[in-house]
Amino acid sequence: MSSFKDWALQYVLSDDETAQSEIARKAAKEIENTRASSASVGSWAASIQPWITITKQDDDQSDDDDDESGSGDIVARAKALGFLADTLEALDKSLLRPEQVIRLVGFFGAMFSYDHKAGITASAKALRQLHAMKGFKPAVGVKMIEDVCKLKEDFKLQTAATRFEIYELFLSLIQDQSVNNELQDKYGTSSGFIVEILQLCQNERDPRNLMLWFKLLPIFLTEYSTSDEVTEEIFKAFSAYFPITLRSSATPIGITADDLKNAVRACFASHYKVAKLAFPFLIGKLDQGDAVTVSVKLDILKTVKACIEQYDNPETSFVPHINKIWNSLKYEVRNGEVKETIDATLDVLRAIADRLDGTKTQKFDVSLLKNYIDVVVDDCRDDLANPTYTKQAGLLLMTVITTNIRAYTLESAAFVDIIRKNLRLPKSPSHTKDLLLLLNSTLKSRADLFKNRKQGHAEDEEALKTESSDHLVALYHDVYLPIWTGKSEETTSEVLKQVVQGLALLATQQTLRPNGQISLLASRSVCSEICSLLTHTLTKGLALSQNDNSIDAAVEDEAVLALQAVVATYTDGYAELVERAKAEIEKRDWTSPTKYTLNALRDILSRLAFIGCSRIPLNIALDDESPKTFKPLQHFLRLATTLHDLFPLSPLPTSEKESLANSYIISALHGGILHFRDACFEKFEPKVLEAYSGSDRNWLEEFKGLPKDWLHQLQREDDSSGVVIKEDDPEVYREFLRICLFIVRHLYREAAYGKQAPWSERVFAQAANLAALVVRSLDENLQKSCNLAQNAFNFFFSENLSSSGPSSIAPFRKLLILGMLQGLRPAAMTELYAPQGIAETFMCDTSRMATVLLAVGEIRGTICAVLANKYKGGQSTFDPESETMKRVLNFWGEQIKTATTTDDTDPAIFEVYNTVAIHTLAGACARQDKNVLALVPILHEAIASPGPNGAIVARTIGGLVKTNELLSPENHAVVKRFYKQWAYTHFAKPLYDLALPTGDEDTAFAAGRYTTAILSLVSNCPFEVYQEDLGPLVRLLITALNNSSASGDITQPQVATSLEVLVEILANEPEALKGHLKAIITAGMKTYEEAAKNTSKGNVARALAAARKLTLQLLGAIPKEFEERHLLPYALPMQRMLATASGDKSREARKVALLARENWAKVV
Repeated sequence: MSSFKDWALQYVLSDDETAQSEIARKAAKEIENTRASSASVGSWAASIQPWITITKQDDDQSDDDDDESGSGDIVARAKALGFLADTLEALDKSLLRPEQVIRLVGFFGAMFSYDHKAGITASAKALRQLHAMKGFKPAVGVKMIEDVCKLKEDFKLQTAATRFEIYELFLSLIQDQSVNNELQDKYGTSSGFIVEILQLCQNERDPRNLMLWFKLLPIFLTEYSTSDEVTEEIFKAFSAYFPITLRSSATPIGITADDLKNAVRACFASHYKVAKLAFPFLIGKLDQGDAVTVSVKLDILKTVKACIEQYDNPETSFVPHINKIWNSLKYEVRNGEVKETIDATLDVLRAIADRLDGTKTQKFDVSLLKNYIDVVVDDCRDDLANPTYTKQAGLLLMTVITTNIRAYTLESAAFVDIIRKNLRLPKSPSHTKDLLLLLNSTLKSRADLFKNRKQGHAEDEEALKTESSDHLVALYHDVYLPIWTGKSEETTSEVLKQVVQGLALLATQQTLRPNGQISLLASRSVCSEICSLLTHTLTKGLALSQNDNSIDAAVEDEAVLALQAVVATYTDGYAELVERAKAEIEKRDWTSPTKYTLNALRDILSRLAFIGCSRIPLNIALDDESPKTFKPLQHFLRLATTLHDLFPLSPLPTSEKESLANSYIISALHGGILHFRDACFEKFEPKVLEAYSGSDRNWLEEFKGLPKDWLHQLQREDDSSGVVIKEDDPEVYREFLRICLFIVRHLYREAAYGKQAPWSERVFAQAANLAALVVRSLDENLQKSCNLAQNAFNFFFSENLSSSGPSSIAPFRKLLILGMLQGLRPAAMTELYAPQGIAETFMCDTSRMATVLLAVGEIRGTICAVLANKYKGGQSTFDPESETMKRVLNFWGEQIKTATTTDDTDPAIFEVYNTVAIHTLAGACARQDKNVLALVPILHEAIASPGPNGAIVARTIGGLVKTNELLSPENHAVVKRFYKQWAYTHFAKPLYDLALPTGDEDTAFAAGRYTTAILSLVSNCPFEVYQEDLGPLVRLLITALNNSSASGDITQPQVATSLEVLVEILANEPEALKGHLKAIITAGMKTYEEAAKNTSKGNVARALAAARKLTLQLLGAIPKEFEERHLLPYALPMQRMLATASGDKSREARKVALLARENWAKVV
């Protein structure tokens, strides 16, 4: 047994906690090996005898003696007791017998009587471990509490860590039901042990210990029967800390002020027997006036709310205090100015109404809630007639009345009647607005209550079935309509906006029929009148001239939102709206429209799309009518068929304005598709809709058997093949996509082979964007089964391309091809890449390029970019698709090489060739096609070629890495993450050494071209791509700026590019410019002066203005990044230049110059 003594000695001598724990585990293992025999336990306990045999006199002497031996005895004794406590922690909790537990409890409990300096921490820990032993008896727990309480005044002298151990011990014992019973039997309601603990811990200040103390106090209230006197003492214990704060500490403790506030709040709300103490205390704190800060006020209100929500027996707990609570809280809203406190006050009032209503399983006596509401109504009724307090009084009333369904059904009619009476004789427009706001808020709250009716008690839903709604139905004729029709110049737009909102809220109110069927509250005639009134507001722009139309734009926007809500429930309303708008549009002559009329057309069409398609209609019947067959796509179909009937508005447009009218029709259809798609994604999870974005059928084959007016048949509901879709069924998305593809097919066939006059470039572009949106939404299998890749080129006709090839297609019709290809997935385009197939033929066909415009070349080039990017490819670069692309890239390499070295190709024609080539290479670069690398030397050679075509290549090579939305994951393009870095490394990096000036005239020309190429590439890359090359790049940029006034290839656009890159470098890594400040400032000033002298007009003037702004932006940012000592030599010249720049012709440049002057003024 000497091993216990050895282990005890090792433990006492060690300062390593890990080593001490290992020693304790060895001792515990030894005790376990002997099955906790009396001998082994006795030897273990006796092993610390050398450090414990200390007399009280010795202890007193050590208190008075400051030498090291005295403090050493205390530390050693504490460690020795720690050895026993750690051993108990490691020991099997089932081994010790009850008598052994009792002896050990006696030993450690005695420490609280005489060893206050060394033994408390370990003893408390040991007692907590003994409480966890199987042999623990509840009576022993009572003794533990009594022993610990003998600390008395010495408790506060213990360290925070020691007190923490004691709180942990108390918590484990007090929460033990068996100990609880023993304490109740011994002390009864007098709860003497609680009083002793309260006296022991009453001065606690440590945050960690307070969290345990505040956890302990509610247990006294909830688990023990205490007398009123003891209850009051417990209340005093936690209320003394209210309101609690936390001092800032340099050492993080992991506890926040909010943690402490919540803990104290939980004490207040723990049991309703402290209600008679809590409410007077809290209200008294609140009524201290200006002495209460906002933070404290919020704490009080949140605590009151917690008490109300958590106290049982509302009738006895807080109902007696309601009047006092109300009389205090009402002024927080009536006279309050801080939103946070107003909101917190309303939360309390709402909580009272909720608790008085009852729970989900039990309703309280209705008189409790009614009496409370009567108190509020009596105090607030008269204030509604006073404009100063209308909003506040209404807020108080509405908060209480609309808290729950029972409160609403009890008092809503009276509340609405009070508002209605005051609206008959309002004191001012703002008074009218406030009253309408309250009325609208009440309607909105009713809608929310109706929506959540199943979350409460079953009686709530039954109450709605018998609800009186006459007071609501009458609002249209008694309130909203008179204000709208009687509006005058004094009627503000804010009042009209409230009327519009109210009309929408009234028309969308729902009610329950006795059989449980949901229907609209308002009648068909009222809903129809509301739609008609709002529709008139929107169509005024078309019906009246610009001078006659006085409707406020804000009111129009509100009417749009109102109609959006109304037609989602009153579905017949959208048909009325569309027909009226269609009639107004058809009245107009669109052969020579004014700008105002075109804007009015654009607005009404875009609003029609938003109103009808941004929400999926609800399946709600009208009052006293049977529900119709639910058609969630009815609004979208109505919009699509109407726009089909309207197109073209201008059959023979002769100007851009006339073609705009036609483009707005297609744009509205595009908007409708976009809105309905977003509505589907809002209603259903995106992952759910993925399964509904395709079909196992070939839709295009099905379309061949449908009549041309199929959409009209669907809209008229006379199509026998129509799909019946239930509410909340995601199948609506699949049917929506099917209809959209039918629309795309129709548009493409009309655009390609119908009358061409209405189809301008803008209309083609709109149709292409629409097609891209639809095709992009289809899954891969459906794109394949419908053969959309082939249909992109034959426009949904079965005939093959004409013998003259793809170039025979009218120039701007190629936009239609682009629209389809843009949305396709690579796997759906595989067949295009057959040898000498459509893709290769299209990309390599130059037969008519010499006669096309550059804009057409851009379209063709963009198509080639998509084709060069979206081939699926295989594991090997020798797969057929990769081989096709290799031939295409080699073809364009040869074209560029020939045009820049051996051929006298006209620069204007080469510009078109180069555009297509660069786009094709850009598509391949985005997927890091290795075949592109073979063209690197060709392009570098072309750049340095002496002719003007080389300059074109140098200027446009940045297109290889220019961000292109068509080459994005959204459009299913193949885009590698670091493709810009890859392209920059191969195309730009090798040129730096060649671009730096050497003084040799023979290489100077090529160096200038290489500089242009580098700038073109760098300007389209993020900073991180070229960060490694800042040294040579900065020198090139400064050279470009210095050469800006000289003749050559570095023209004004390249100067602007240089400035943009320098601004980017200055923002990200200014240190790279530190050694070039003089050169940058000198070059910048010179560039600005040269640009300011230039008197060119048009596009050149705009480019010069942009260059001046960038120069000022660069120079103005320098003082922010560098110390003054580096800038002092340039301060005066810069200030003079910036003073001149403050009068720049460009407003944007002047604005930047003023900021730059402020920055440079600080350099002194």
